[in-house]
Amino acid sequence: MTLIIASLFLPYQPQFELDAQLSDGSELVDSNLVKVNNQSTEQLKRHRNGSVNSSTTPYSGKNASQEFLGSTESDQNSQPAQFSLEGPMSSEKFMQSLTANATASQSPANPTIGNHRAHSAEAFFNNPVNGQRMTSGGSSVPETPESVQQPISSHDSTANLLRNVNQSLLHQSVLNNANNSQFCAEGASKQPSGNSNSTVVTPKSRSVPSVNNAVVNFAKVKRQQQNATLPSMRRVAARSSGGPPAPSNLKFSELAGGDTHEHAVLGSDSEEESADNSDSDLEADEDHEYYVPKFGGYSNDAKIRSSILKTSHELFAKIPWKIVPSDKGNGALKNAIFTAVRERLIKDPVRFVGTVGIPTDEIPNEISKKIVEKLEDEYSSSTVIADDVTFKGAYKNFCKQILWPTLHYEIPDNPNSKAFENHSWSYYQKLNQLFADKIVSVYKEGDTIWIHDYHLLLVPEMVRKELPNAKIGFFLHVSFPSSEVFRCLAQRENILMGLLGANFIGFQTKEYARHFLQTSNRLLMTDISETEAKYRGKIVSVKSTPVGIDFFDLNSQLRNEEVLQWRQLIRNRWKNKRLIVCRDQFDRIRGLEKKMLAYERFLKENPEYLEQVVLIQITIGAEKDSIAERNIMLVVDRINSLSPSVSGSQPVVFLHQDLDFAQYLALSAEADAFMVNPLRGGMNLTCHEFASCSEDKNSPLLLSEFTGSANVLQGALLVNPWDIKAVSLSIKKALEMPLYEKRQNWKKMVKSIIENDSDNWINTSLQEINFAWEFSKERSTILKLSLEEIKRDYQASKKQIFFFKISEPPSPKILSTLHDLASRHYVYVLNSFSKATLENLYNRVPGLGLMAENGAYVKVNGIWYNIADETDWIDDVVKILDDKMERLPGSYYKIADSMIRFHTENSEDRDRVVGVVGEAITHINTIFGGRGIHAYIHKNIMFVQQLNLSVNAAQFILKYHNKTDRNSSTSATPTEMTSSPSPSYLGTNDNNGSGNYFNFPVKSSQHHLDFACVTGSSSPVLEPIFQLIREEVRRGSLRYGYTIVYGNATSTYAKEHVDGLNELVSILEDMNQKST
Repeated sequence: MTLIIASLFLPYQPQFELDAQLSDGSELVDSNLVKVNNQSTEQLKRHRNGSVNSSTTPYSGKNASQEFLGSTESDQNSQPAQFSLEGPMSSEKFMQSLTANATASQSPANPTIGNHRAHSAEAFFNNPVNGQRMTSGGSSVPETPESVQQPISSHDSTANLLRNVNQSLLHQSVLNNANNSQFCAEGASKQPSGNSNSTVVTPKSRSVPSVNNAVVNFAKVKRQQQNATLPSMRRVAARSSGGPPAPSNLKFSELAGGDTHEHAVLGSDSEEESADNSDSDLEADEDHEYYVPKFGGYSNDAKIRSSILKTSHELFAKIPWKIVPSDKGNGALKNAIFTAVRERLIKDPVRFVGTVGIPTDEIPNEISKKIVEKLEDEYSSSTVIADDVTFKGAYKNFCKQILWPTLHYEIPDNPNSKAFENHSWSYYQKLNQLFADKIVSVYKEGDTIWIHDYHLLLVPEMVRKELPNAKIGFFLHVSFPSSEVFRCLAQRENILMGLLGANFIGFQTKEYARHFLQTSNRLLMTDISETEAKYRGKIVSVKSTPVGIDFFDLNSQLRNEEVLQWRQLIRNRWKNKRLIVCRDQFDRIRGLEKKMLAYERFLKENPEYLEQVVLIQITIGAEKDSIAERNIMLVVDRINSLSPSVSGSQPVVFLHQDLDFAQYLALSAEADAFMVNPLRGGMNLTCHEFASCSEDKNSPLLLSEFTGSANVLQGALLVNPWDIKAVSLSIKKALEMPLYEKRQNWKKMVKSIIENDSDNWINTSLQEINFAWEFSKERSTILKLSLEEIKRDYQASKKQIFFFKISEPPSPKILSTLHDLASRHYVYVLNSFSKATLENLYNRVPGLGLMAENGAYVKVNGIWYNIADETDWIDDVVKILDDKMERLPGSYYKIADSMIRFHTENSEDRDRVVGVVGEAITHINTIFGGRGIHAYIHKNIMFVQQLNLSVNAAQFILKYHNKTDRNSSTSATPTEMTSSPSPSYLGTNDNNGSGNYFNFPVKSSQHHLDFACVTGSSSPVLEPIFQLIREEVRRGSLRYGYTIVYGNATSTYAKEHVDGLNELVSILEDMNQKST
């Protein structure tokens, strides 16, 4: 048996590495198949605005664009000195800047879009203040793990460009002369290369076309994309064929300098971050321009011109590649699985199913096949190959711009979202189908399928259609909104039905699980309980199983030498300062602006803290909301302007740069408070990590009450991020909290973390999946009724009872059969009719027992007993239904003694039936659920009645006849209808060892019931009786028990099946004749 784990990204990915001296990469010069990383553009901006003497970071030889690959070896060695662009800043350099002198924390005086944004801390700290350039001097910092970089050489021929040249011309000149520079290809992995001289190359993905139709012709789209890169290369060839151009240093058009692109972001252990932090070239869908040479074309040699028409397929067919750990995907999931496997908590083999996380269209088929085989054979990973258009349309458009905001209570309302919603749904369906097909192809009998997160909401149902008996679980790592929000999705029903294909659905909190159940109840009219959803004969288990971390493993890492060194640097940098640390994604949901407003209010109301407190805000991810960005930075600028000193540390250090894990642990360990206040979120494991790191300081955690973590972490200071004043007061409370209180709160948090760690999440989730599957298997195992077996058991028994659920008026044949059975055995008929109706229908069958209104009233030996406890709720429910009738003309309700039936078969507006009835069910179950009143749908009729009446009636009948004999003169003294108590008042369990019968104040029967037969079509009324009889047999209270269902029943507690009621009647007639 294998545990199949399906998530969007595999934990491994291929990495193409090209030798820096290889000249075969010239085929892709200006093909525009790879974008220049946004970091390079930012470095250019910094050099242009800064002094030529500012420190630079030569490229380290890790990443290169395919534009660079076009230069020949001779070109690379033609100049003695070469301008070097800064590459991505190393983590050591970043922390060196972070721990530099105080002036580095100044924010821009007039923040504008792009001014404060930096892909490294150095760029942020070097922003000019009051017209002067700020430096991040390293002299005051002790020895750091990284040496200080050298400035640009004074004889660099391009140095003057930094002061004088137009930015686009500077970009072109640099690209022409980047013989030894190496650009970071878009989407390039940040994993270290095994070869210091190698270059990581990743193909550029294709763009999603502008499609307005609801139905997309995928074949046509693919053909369009296959031709997308040809025009630019053909135009280049035509230019060069007309003769050698005049010498020029301008290889690229001026558009090159203005093109901006997204870059890959490292995955995170944080549940919320990792769930929405996988941006790479696969997801980027920016408009791009073809690089067309100007002013005479290229000045390079003939080799480039002759090979310009070759495609990237040829290059990627030659470049060596290897499999490396992927930095994309859900870090919490990967860490939990790998830890469980290492500690043998998961003993079965584990197989991952997902995409490789890089564009695949430009990789040759034979190379893709080899990658897939290597991942399959050596890494137990089954690869889903989706074309770039499908992946980007599904992920970037539908997941990120429609699903993600809606799940976090941010309903998309901009026109762009509406425009692509329909065709992005088609991409989403296609991607989910690819995952389902792959899972089905690798599945073997007995495997467990565990599907993860909002990218794959349709996969459970798709797999279920192909594998009806498979063991399927699903876990949603983000929040699930209320039904009022979720119903805004156009594809709401399809998504819910997709999830209900699983046996078990896990959520981070009970609140999210309840929201899902209520939404299913409202939109699909599923019958729900606290932990179950019943839909189309299936029962799906729905529970909360919060994700966690390994506290002891994380805590042990605090003693690593590297972490200790960074902690010392941080203490030296901020002596006598109180640090408030925050780490968030850069988006509106994280509440960054409200956090800054609360901090601003705190400082204004407590000015004595201006020189004592520093808030370090680390943001990760590619921000796209320029309005939110500007608003946040305006607040940051106002806060920093409050500082009375321009030479000391400013109150806010705002960094758009993530840390290495060791640095992150060090900063968390040195924090005097940690603040997490998203407006809505799932399980933010950053909180758990902080508490694990704060063993020495026991610093308080300020946590938004709207996160999933707030339901788990005891001891955190819960805040409402919308209440600016209350948050500011909480900041002061956290900083002034006594040591003993901090210690107590920290212990509570640690206890919560240990109790809900990653091992517990894995173990609980897999157990719940298995239990739900066993339960479903038990219900779905239906055997054809064996006539010989039931006859044998019937004849071997001495005291028999029969329960029949007959919903229609009985035929003469049925009445005759019931008459014969009732003359010799105990026989009861159950349905929803009233007492008077049942008596009129069956008055010709003497001795027949009746169970009216689904068991609310029971007639035994001619006396009616009341099973229902109360009926005073009916008037209140009628008021609700009156309102629904006004909204749904043609609907009506019928009131019985213990129930209400709401009919909609004659309603005029059929399209509104589901919505109105769903609202009624949700409304009634919410208000009256605590009183045991339940609304449900059966055969398109809504019933409102007390819970468990049928099974309570059956228990009462069994108890009654086990205490009396059929021909006995002694019987239980009945209580008249007008004052009859419920069975709970008729006695308590006896003490003779059986423990399952009512006590009656009468002489015991000579024989207990030893044969019971329950039959009827599957329904919410009859299923509990099926379950009761099977339980009685298992406990030994009944010797023979038959639960027989007829009609279509895909999931039932019944163990035997017949084709219909007529067949059953014939079998019973035969049995009765042979027993006489």
